[in-house]
Amino acid sequence: MSNEVEEKEIEVEVEATQDPSIEQMVKVYVKIRDHLRQLQSEFAEKEEAIKSQLETISNHFLDKCKEIGAKNIKTKHGTIIRSVKTEYSTSDWESLHEYIDEHKLYDILHRRINQTNLKAWLEEHPTLMPKGMNVVNSYSITVRRSK
Repeated sequence: MSNEVEEKEIEVEVEATQDPSIEQMVKVYVKIRDHLRQLQSEFAEKEEAIKSQLETISNHFLDKCKEIGAKNIKTKHGTIIRSVKTEYSTSDWESLHEYIDEHKLYDILHRRINQTNLKAWLEEHPTLMPKGMNVVNSYSITVRRSK
């Protein structure tokens, strides 16, 4: 497997003596975006294959650690460390909210606002802005390809 990265420059034809027109710039933008998507797709395919190989080897290491009862295995190339990862989820959010309130465990949840839901709520209830809410609006550009 090669670690070489093929670098390509995207050739763009724009006369150096004049500013490019919006028409030319959109053409260039679409061309660069398409090239980026192609590179991302190629990378994703290669990444998936490599991650699959790593997972196969990791599973073998887990089996070996279990077989010999080891928490770690030291080799001259590196140390394998077997650890337990615990994840929690709920199928009953209402009960979890009650539990959190009862025990004042507010720090067990992430402090993050669901942007889509809050935006929809505020569009329906514009006078009910929560106290302390910061709002930042910014412009962005989307370029759609001509058909």
